[in-house]
Amino acid sequence: MKKLSGILFAALIFAAPLAMYAEIESTAGSMKVGVHMDISYRWSGESNKDAAEPGHEDEIGWLGYDTFSAGDIMIEITGKIGDRLTYKILQGLVYGDFVMMSPTLEGEMGGLPKMPWGPGDSGVIMAMPKTNPTMDVFIQPMEAYSDFKVIDQLKVRFGRSVIPTLLANTGVHRANVIHTANPPLIANRVFGFNEMLVNMALTSPTGPEGSPGGFFRVPLPLNVTGAGFIVTPLEGVELEYKAYNEWFNGGAGNLLGLLKVIETTGDLAFDYNRTKGWDLALTLAHDLGPGKLTVRGFYFDEYIDLHNLNFTATPIQSPLNGRNFGWGAGLNYDAKKFFFGGEYATDTLTWSEKPDGFDKKGNTWSGFYAQVGGRFGDIQPVYRYDFIDYTSLKNNDIEYEDIDIESFDTETWHTFGINYLANDHTTAGIDYVIKKPEEMKDVKYPNINEIIVMMELDLL
Repeated sequence: MKKLSGILFAALIFAAPLAMYAEIESTAGSMKVGVHMDISYRWSGESNKDAAEPGHEDEIGWLGYDTFSAGDIMIEITGKIGDRLTYKILQGLVYGDFVMMSPTLEGEMGGLPKMPWGPGDSGVIMAMPKTNPTMDVFIQPMEAYSDFKVIDQLKVRFGRSVIPTLLANTGVHRANVIHTANPPLIANRVFGFNEMLVNMALTSPTGPEGSPGGFFRVPLPLNVTGAGFIVTPLEGVELEYKAYNEWFNGGAGNLLGLLKVIETTGDLAFDYNRTKGWDLALTLAHDLGPGKLTVRGFYFDEYIDLHNLNFTATPIQSPLNGRNFGWGAGLNYDAKKFFFGGEYATDTLTWSEKPDGFDKKGNTWSGFYAQVGGRFGDIQPVYRYDFIDYTSLKNNDIEYEDIDIESFDTETWHTFGINYLANDHTTAGIDYVIKKPEEMKDVKYPNINEIIVMMELDLL
């Protein structure tokens, strides 16, 4: 499959520019500019305030937050050159993930906390939110691609684009799809509380007795650089394939276990054929009853080849070849007075050898969400249930007996929201998110519930 992927990748890369050149020579084109802006106010109260004090070593502290944050501020340019060539450039001024969390020690930023299995003799975790306005958008666009129409039912796409995985993985935040300020837990750009703890347990380079590392929850592919095709054999039926560069590039000094979590400033650069992936998705959209039904299924497969490279900043003691693959399916039904939907996804990371500290070569996460809402004039109530299992590893798969991974590897969120639909392009809303991470045995968790007020203007 790797050879087939590489052949298709090369053929499309060489063929598409030749077709584009002919169209550019023949005619001028048209262009359209759009903008997107969203901003949110987020509040979560401080909890377990005494977690850093003696006698409270079994507590996790939560600093809380009270903040305004810019979300996605985007400029989009789309256009057409001749009858066959269209293009899109989506450039960000700000691209923020507002629900990430990073651990810190009381009075010491960046240190690893003391957990029941953790290093050190003092210190407890003080979890706090981490806003992440990604600076990559100043270096590379979120999307920059061209589509060449071969026939009415076939287009060739080359460049950087958001590939179809979850319907909720819209790239830029879209209130008319997600309906809440936070994406679902299984989607990209969202980070759960226990995800932070599981990642620390499975990839920390200073974990118990050295590093257990080597596994991390790998997010689904999102915006990637490559080439592919889109087939529309019937109205409302779309089959899309894309081969792309992925994973390991500009962030070479980061932990290999982070994979796509690492910075990707080198995504547009030559990657020496060490990291490749492909995605295949089938989307069906059709009017049904009073609304429109959209159904999608997808599969992706990625590999990373490190067999003759020498890295020292890695949780894996010797470079390995890895593979990351997964699939998902879901639907969304949108009518004038109501909507509902849900999706499931699973993702597996495997190495060619067992990483140090583990009795398994692979690790899988999986999860789903279900949402429902209504429309009463300009008012839109919405509810979403999220569940995720961050790791398939069991306690006996880890050589360190103190890591009871099964006691804190899942998380559930309940989101209650009310939106005001000012017009077709402007949405204001308020959400209350009840976050219920599975509680680690003999550890007191904080209250991390969140209130969010959101405003979005979408003219893309």
